[in-house]
Amino acid sequence: MTIRVDKNLAEQPLFEGEAPLLEALVEGHPEVAAAAHSLQRDGYAIVDFGFDAGVIEAARRYTFDRMGTAERIQDAWRSNEAVKSLATNPAVMQFLERLYGRAPIPFQTLNFKYGTEQRTHSDTYHFNSVPERFMCGVWVALEDIEAGSGPLHYYAGSHKLPVFQRHQLPDAQDYAAYEAFVAARMAADGFERSNAMLKAGEALIWSANLFHGGDPRTDAEATRCSQVNHYFFEECAFYTPLASDEEGGEYFVREPYNIGEKRFVRSNTAHLPGRASWKSRLFQRLRIAAKWLP
Repeated sequence: MTIRVDKNLAEQPLFEGEAPLLEALVEGHPEVAAAAHSLQRDGYAIVDFGFDAGVIEAARRYTFDRMGTAERIQDAWRSNEAVKSLATNPAVMQFLERLYGRAPIPFQTLNFKYGTEQRTHSDTYHFNSVPERFMCGVWVALEDIEAGSGPLHYYAGSHKLPVFQRHQLPDAQDYAAYEAFVAARMAADGFERSNAMLKAGEALIWSANLFHGGDPRTDAEATRCSQVNHYFFEECAFYTPLASDEEGGEYFVREPYNIGEKRFVRSNTAHLPGRASWKSRLFQRLRIAAKWLP
C-alpha cells in the first residue's frame, strides 16, 4: 500500500532512526528517502536529476554571454528557456513535492558566472514562510566546479539553529552586523565549513535555514558558472523579513510568482502570527498593475 506523503520530510527530524517508516512514505523512491535523511541530518542533499546536457550547456552559454561584469542575473527565466526549464524541471518538482509534502512554487532564479564571495547567511533572513522552513534552494552546477573559483560553501547541520530575526541581533539595521553575528555563531557552535565541488548537471538542495555563502576566489580567471532556483511551497504565508516588523507582529507579505504556472500565488495569511502589512498589499497590486512579470 502506498502511503500519501503529507509530512515535511526534509525539515522535521521526525523520521531519524525510523528508516522503514520513511521508506514507506516514499515507497518506490529510495533516492527521495536518501535525500530526506541527508536534509534532516545535514541541511543539504546532492542529487543528480538527469538534466538534459543540452539544457545545461544552453544555460551556461546564456550566463557567460549575458553576465559581463555583473555579479548575478536575477530572474533570467523571463528571457531564457533553458534557465526556465531548469527551474521548472518536472523531476525536480516531483522530488521536492515528495520531500516537503506540498507542491513547490519556483519563484526566483539567480545565474552566476563567477563565485559570489558572499559571506555566510541563511535564506530565511531574506525570505521566509509561515509555517517556517517551507522554502528551499536548488543550486545547479552549469560546469564542473574547480578549486580557486570561489565555490559554494555551507555548514552542515547549521539548519537546525533557530531562524534568527532582526530584532534578536545586536544591530537590526546593519546587515554587516548580521554577517559578523553569523560568522561568530558558526565558530562558537563548532560547525565545519565544506565546499560544493559539483560536476556539471549535479544539484545541491539546501534547507531554508542552512547557512551558506561563497568562498573567496583565489584564481581570478576561474569561473563558477551556476544557477540557483528558489522554491516556496503551497498553502503557506510568504513574507520578506527585512521589510517586516516581526517583533511588532507586522509582516510584509509576498505573493510569489509561480514561474511554471504563470500565476501569482496568494499567501495564506491565516497562518500569520500577526497582521499583513498594508504596504505589502499596495506593493503587490502596483506590481501586478505595472505588469512587471509576464
